[in-house]
Amino acid sequence: GHRVAHEAALAAWGRPGPYAAMRVAGADVDRALAGAFALGFRGLNVTVPHKARALAAAERADANAVRIGAANTLVRGTAGWVAHNTDAPGFLDGLAELGVVRVDRAVVLGGGGAARAVVWALRGGGAAERVVWISRRPGALPEIPGVRPKPWDRVAAALDGADLLVDATPVGMEAGPADFPAPVEPERLAEGGAVVDLVYPSPPGGLVDRARRAGRRAQDGRPMLLHQAVRAQALWWDEPVPDEVVAAMRAVLGI
Repeated sequence: GHRVAHEAALAAWGRPGPYAAMRVAGADVDRALAGAFALGFRGLNVTVPHKARALAAAERADANAVRIGAANTLVRGTAGWVAHNTDAPGFLDGLAELGVVRVDRAVVLGGGGAARAVVWALRGGGAAERVVWISRRPGALPEIPGVRPKPWDRVAAALDGADLLVDATPVGMEAGPADFPAPVEPERLAEGGAVVDLVYPSPPGGLVDRARRAGRRAQDGRPMLLHQAVRAQALWWDEPVPDEVVAAMRAVLGI
């Protein structure tokens, strides 16, 4: 998804150079980042599980990346990489496409980097008054005002009457777990509630399908993928991304 979106952007914008995907082992991340800088790369995306390491290796970082503790976008600086996190604002951009701008109570599933970006977006971006954060290890989650960490055996109670559910777990991903540690029932959400499943595309019969059958608005992870990629392109070229370029990115993602 990342690669096709960025390739479409570069082609539609007439920008030089390819966008390549490279697999890097954890032990080699620092050397890979230094090598890419030495080779003259203009920018990088970093995905799991290397986002925290990318932040630590950067010359400097924006407030989002520091606050979340992870960087997904690196921009060439004068002496090293400048770290950014476009996941959090990209999530809010995608959420707006569901017609969700502000909610009273949101539930976020998962304790990884994507979940952390979503929680910070909801609270720091002001989209949610309260967040219940469901994780296997709630005691290991960072303390954030307005956020209540809870274990998986409390997920049903958390969902009752909530306005927004965000699944940031690997459930439904290729090679990911087949199901959640406890039942996740979209019908427990408030009438008019919304569901975002960051998996893309959402599998048939998965959370997005179940939410829509329950009469709730729902989207998979492609809108967030689109908008974080648009923000990355704007950072790399230091100028706004034209509407026709965004449209080309949206088209290849099928949204």
